[in-house]
Amino acid sequence: MLNSCKLQSRNGSKPIVKQASFLTHANILLRCHRQAASRLGRCACIRAKLEQAEVATQKTKDEVVVERVSSTGGSRKAFAKAFTAILGLKLAKPEDLDPETLLNPPFPRYQVPGSDLAVQKLRPYFFNRTYTDTDVGYLAFFAAMHLVAVIGGPLTFSWEALEVCLAGYVLTGMLGISVSYHRQLSHKSFRCVKPLEYFLAYCGALAFEGDPVEWSKMHRWHHMHSDTTADRHSPRDGVWHSHMGWLFDESLNSTRRDANGNMKDSLSPPWFYKESPEFYSWLRATYMYHQIGQAAFFFALGGVPYLVWGFVIRVLLTMHMTWLVNSAVHIWGEQRYVSNDNSRNNWIVGLLVFGDGGFGVKLRIICQCRQHIPRHHNNHHAFEYSAAHGLEWWEIDMSYYFIRGLELLGLAWDVRRPSPSQLVAKRIPPSPSAGASR
Repeated sequence: MLNSCKLQSRNGSKPIVKQASFLTHANILLRCHRQAASRLGRCACIRAKLEQAEVATQKTKDEVVVERVSSTGGSRKAFAKAFTAILGLKLAKPEDLDPETLLNPPFPRYQVPGSDLAVQKLRPYFFNRTYTDTDVGYLAFFAAMHLVAVIGGPLTFSWEALEVCLAGYVLTGMLGISVSYHRQLSHKSFRCVKPLEYFLAYCGALAFEGDPVEWSKMHRWHHMHSDTTADRHSPRDGVWHSHMGWLFDESLNSTRRDANGNMKDSLSPPWFYKESPEFYSWLRATYMYHQIGQAAFFFALGGVPYLVWGFVIRVLLTMHMTWLVNSAVHIWGEQRYVSNDNSRNNWIVGLLVFGDGGFGVKLRIICQCRQHIPRHHNNHHAFEYSAAHGLEWWEIDMSYYFIRGLELLGLAWDVRRPSPSQLVAKRIPPSPSAGASR
């Protein structure tokens, strides 16, 4: 038995030792493999974070370069500085305004007639204040343009000149501002082939309201902070201020910051600039030369009448219609959708700006349908991504009809519009008085 035990010990224990040794080596190898994989994973994670940081750093560098207002030699800012230098004026830089003065301005608060909006201007409009070169440049430009329009318009009127003016308004106001600058470039509500995108953006540049980057950054900021202290042209700061007074007060504009201290200049470059930096950089750098070129074109085409009506009056018409959307459409009208601001639907403005302010037909006159007059600007603020500002079948929206036509021709895609459920979710229930009036 002893021999048998020894044999069992000799023959039985050694295989057990070998098996244990094999398992130990396997566990060690497995542990090493796991550690190596973990190290590789950590390295990959660190490498990915470094790459992300590098991309973010590069992105930040790119964002700093793409300023909101271009300072190139062909920009409006450069021309304003050159104008004041020719006049020999030495003007102040934008001053740091006293925050307490802006919070408690020494001006009476008043209510706009026909509206429930309470208004209080923050700064003197013209007197007892400082001016920058941009302020003086803009004031001189608009004073001269309005003077030429008021005096030269009646003296040079002809039906042909009026037709040129209206055709230019459709080209630059509807295709350029409403379709391109507003709905496509600022809100990315649709996409189209690049040559068409460039053509529409160029039409917008001819409206003389700034280059695409400047316009879109300004408008994106407006939607982010509409009718707040950060909004550059809120009618809460004065009716005149919201229409065009904000153009002549660079110091006040520089105070428009959000709760984190950011301002509209800090917004990231818009998507179209990232996709096509060559074209939009060129358009920014040569912006003012295109304005001089179009004025010369109209003069060569039809002399002084075409210059006055095709350029001066048409530019002012386009600008004032855009400014009405900033001022009147945030004061008078109705709200049909929740938008967290004072945006309104106003059929008069919408009639003039191709649906951006809101225009519809009161079908009760035609078919006894008991509908309110549809107007679209509140619709837009409620669904800013939508290519359609007229959200009901009876709401006329000329810009959207053009976009829809491009889509049917295969030239546009990703045309965005809210779903029926989204419309219902944001619709403001009619008031009892409105129901009783029906």
